[in-house]
Amino acid sequence: MRLSAYLKTGTMIAGLAVTAAAAQPAWAQSETPASDPEASAVADIVVTGSRIRRPNVEASTPVNVVDAQEIENIGVTNLIDAMARQPQVGLGSSASSTTNTVAGQGLATLNLRNLGASRTLVLVNGRRHVAGSSGTSAVDVNTISKTTIARVDTVTGGSSAVYGADAVAGVVNFITKQDFDGVAAQAQYGSAEGPNTYYGSVAVGRNFNDGRTNIMAAGTYDKTEGLYRHERDYAMSGLAYIPNPNKKSPNDGLPSFIMARDVYTNITNDSFTPVIVTPIGGNAAYSLTFTPDGKLVPFDRGQIVVDGAGRPQKVSIGGDGFKFREDALRTPVERYGGELQLRHQFQPSNDYITELNLFAEGKYFHTEATSQRENGTFAGDVPGTATGNAYRIQADNAFLPADLKAMLAAAGVARFDITRNDRDFGIRTYESVYDTTRFVTGFDGAFSNGWRFEVYANYGQTKSEFTNFDRLQKEFYESIDAINLNGQIVCRSADARARGCQPLNLFGAGVASQEAIDYSYIYTVRNDLTRQWNAVASVNGELFSYPSLFSGTSLPVAFAAGVEWRKEYARSVPDITSQKGLIFQNAQQITEGRYESKEVFGEINLPLLADVPFVQYLDLTAAYRYQDYTTTGGDSSYGLGLEWTVNRDIRFRGNYAKAVRSPNINELFGGGSEGYSLIDDPCDATRLNLGNAPANRKANCAALGLSPNFVQSTATRPVVSQGNSALNPEEGETLTLGVVLTPSILPGFALTIDHYDIKISDVIASLGFRNIINNCVDSPDLNNPFCASVARGADGNITRVLNQVLNVAEYTNSGWDVTASYRTDLAKLGLPDYGSLSFSAAAGFLEDLTYDPVPGDPSVRDEQAGELPNPKRRMNFRVTWDYDRVSLSYANQYLSSMVRSNQDPAGAYEPYKAPSWLTHDLRAEYRFDKFSVFAGVNNFTNEEPPQTPFTWTGTSLNTGFNASIYNNLGRYAYIGVNARF
Repeated sequence: MRLSAYLKTGTMIAGLAVTAAAAQPAWAQSETPASDPEASAVADIVVTGSRIRRPNVEASTPVNVVDAQEIENIGVTNLIDAMARQPQVGLGSSASSTTNTVAGQGLATLNLRNLGASRTLVLVNGRRHVAGSSGTSAVDVNTISKTTIARVDTVTGGSSAVYGADAVAGVVNFITKQDFDGVAAQAQYGSAEGPNTYYGSVAVGRNFNDGRTNIMAAGTYDKTEGLYRHERDYAMSGLAYIPNPNKKSPNDGLPSFIMARDVYTNITNDSFTPVIVTPIGGNAAYSLTFTPDGKLVPFDRGQIVVDGAGRPQKVSIGGDGFKFREDALRTPVERYGGELQLRHQFQPSNDYITELNLFAEGKYFHTEATSQRENGTFAGDVPGTATGNAYRIQADNAFLPADLKAMLAAAGVARFDITRNDRDFGIRTYESVYDTTRFVTGFDGAFSNGWRFEVYANYGQTKSEFTNFDRLQKEFYESIDAINLNGQIVCRSADARARGCQPLNLFGAGVASQEAIDYSYIYTVRNDLTRQWNAVASVNGELFSYPSLFSGTSLPVAFAAGVEWRKEYARSVPDITSQKGLIFQNAQQITEGRYESKEVFGEINLPLLADVPFVQYLDLTAAYRYQDYTTTGGDSSYGLGLEWTVNRDIRFRGNYAKAVRSPNINELFGGGSEGYSLIDDPCDATRLNLGNAPANRKANCAALGLSPNFVQSTATRPVVSQGNSALNPEEGETLTLGVVLTPSILPGFALTIDHYDIKISDVIASLGFRNIINNCVDSPDLNNPFCASVARGADGNITRVLNQVLNVAEYTNSGWDVTASYRTDLAKLGLPDYGSLSFSAAAGFLEDLTYDPVPGDPSVRDEQAGELPNPKRRMNFRVTWDYDRVSLSYANQYLSSMVRSNQDPAGAYEPYKAPSWLTHDLRAEYRFDKFSVFAGVNNFTNEEPPQTPFTWTGTSLNTGFNASIYNNLGRYAYIGVNARF
């Protein structure tokens, strides 16, 4: 751990206190649980982060609490959108970050500290929840409805000793309402100048048997429509980095890449018709194209971009090149589900148990999400039928217009290549369906000696189905090779004709027959299954008490201990055509695996002093857990915490924890999946002089037989990811130091300041295909472990990259969290007695977030703090005025400016920094006797997400936008009604 940061703590507290009060932060958090009576029953039992029952003692770890009212104030219908505002929550899966995935659309996962969703443990009422993504531990927050939520507790830092594996970054605990009696319903409609949202929920609860029995049932429906590029101008602007035409030498001081707008690919057109790649007679490459009805015409490539050596690139400024329009910025998500809770208090009549309660929970949630993307020309380098990213066409193709046939004959061209956007064959769609069920049942109560106990069993299951519109490679190339046979256009191959091949006309837009499309395109289906079994038994109570030194105050020593058993199973079965590699997209293999863990845990709270000068209370907490996995064997985690209450005005806290995370099923047993990624070949002429070791790069690229003028022919290549059964657990160390200020001279005010420092070693991760490719040629020679994972074809182009999971990396993360809250009646401020004002704020200050894929090798170190999507400052603020039946609130959200990348070599790119981002929200509510109406506008100034220029990769280029870290809905207005009976 780095101690220097803590030496600065004392001098920084005053400055941070001023920052918290004066900055523009944003998020209502509280240091203690909400006062809602429906939440208090849970809050009086335990504090999240500990299993010890201690209602009057604060925890040594920071616990940020968001209550149900604050979730309502934000105006969102999905908990993931509310949680994403917390400064501690990084970029996870959401409707805006799963728009271009083959599977997993619409998943909503939490990612504390930007350390990964697999290192964030999500609980419901302190108990584990089945994962939403097969083979991982990432819980889909879509399956947790805000309908029954009383509050959400977030504990950052290692909590594995208390809750088990996966809590390396922290814990998010969703706590539901208890003993709910009555009927509560809500309906809400919202619109964002394009996509609409619809939400409805109802909860019914009833107490029976003189309050000893409570049953609550709830149902939720939520629909959010999709948002697409053409609906937002910023997503169509074509902002990009392009090679600098004035860059003549490596040392001329000019950046290698500069920014430009209206930049599009110049090798495919915007009309879904072919562009001819091959020069024919006096017609240059890419100079001819076709009208939608099949006529041969010139192709306007616009202003072709050239590099410093004058070499033309495959992008242009302006022209008729292809422009992405139908890609999703946010995936449409529709979900519905129901929940049932039961609690019954028995009346035991024996000498051993004085309290016995039965509890049970059940839920079912169904979620559907889709995304889509334009069909590009993905040739797949099929020998004899494709080259680079182009289709190879024979000169006797029956669909060619007569003037082109004559031109080919005059030039003596027997075959030629074309590029084409195949949108007219059907847009590439990805559909995901999730069905999640979960059941919990158990008993809690108290023994006659005052000790409490809990025992429960937990079962959860998620079934997922992913349907993709895809292309059969062999059939496609058979169908585009069309000839005229006896006056009839047919497929050239007799064998293909016998299998039902239908000729596919590429020379126009919308001219292909549906029969030919049906022969070449199919819908593939992948089925996933995740199951979790969990059983826990624990006790907690007072071991003994003793008098404090100097005061004699009785100090109770509290203890908790228990055992836990857990079994995880996951299976992912791709479509058989995908397993056999018969389709273009993502060849995948079956993944199936399981593991069990047997664990014991203990926790002790040891008071040290009480009621002496400068010490109202001082206590030490220690926790330990031993876990034995069937996959990785035995391991342990532990934590130590110190809490020092000076008086009612000031409290200090500190915690050190060692946490572990065992590899999940995908990491261990992943059967191998082939995805396609945009690859920047470091041997490309535009990148040959870049990197941390350009001399090595030049020498190694030459040793590979590549010319200094080599230009990669395609940037989209397969990257094969697979598991590794030899993985070991990763370990994390977390140190937090903080202070809580509740000055008696300012009743109702609270300020918390916490510093955290996290280090994770033996990180379970892949090196990443970019690191593998770059390290291969940036190493001293080609005899290194990276080159074995990079395959190149006879033309020198990269054809495949193997990206296997390893225990290789290291994460470090440090920063500050500051929260502040204040509530007062206006009359106490000397103003007219018109209700009350409340303020709440939260800020996160990120100092360091570094990923070392190869610890000890600074050349590949990835320093992520301050680069997209990791702002160094995140702040939220809310002020609310309540008077009689009226409630008005204003909130804002602030993200500091960010650079594109901290790893860019000096002079490689024209400097770019995404500006800071500040949005403003308004909300109003009027309460009647049994219902209320509310309305609001989020981002009422309609702030657009800052754009980040995409980089020209060699053959293709996308427009720049960053929907994932920024809320990209724009101005969102909503109206709704609450009813309570």
